[in-house]
Amino acid sequence: MWSDRYYYLNIYYDKQLSAEVSTARLITFLQSIPQLMQYGEFEFRNIESFPFTIIFLVRAQSPTSWSDRDTDINKTNLINIVCTKGKKEDFKKIMDVLIPIASFVNWQLVDELTDDEIEDFVLWSPPEKL
Repeated sequence: MWSDRYYYLNIYYDKQLSAEVSTARLITFLQSIPQLMQYGEFEFRNIESFPFTIIFLVRAQSPTSWSDRDTDINKTNLINIVCTKGKKEDFKKIMDVLIPIASFVNWQLVDELTDDEIEDFVLWSPPEKL
């Protein structure tokens, strides 16, 4: 999906969503990030002083076709992110939060569709996936 206002990003192991992590372990990690606050069982949002960000923990069949009911208390195979396309410094702040999350699960951080119409553009990848 493309928007002039938002980035649509994903953190996953691969497009087939072939790897999963413990949802509880991931939630505990996300709760430790001061720029985020938990908003519902599987959702995190930015604190007031941080750029607009929504993070949703999913157990889906596809990174492009899921609903808010595709959640699992035990396993997560997709971390979906919607964040502002505001200023460059805002995106850097957001990346400073998202890269540690991707690193924690050892998965890649992917832009669904760039402004240049590149699909599934890898923004960050663990060293062994490069």
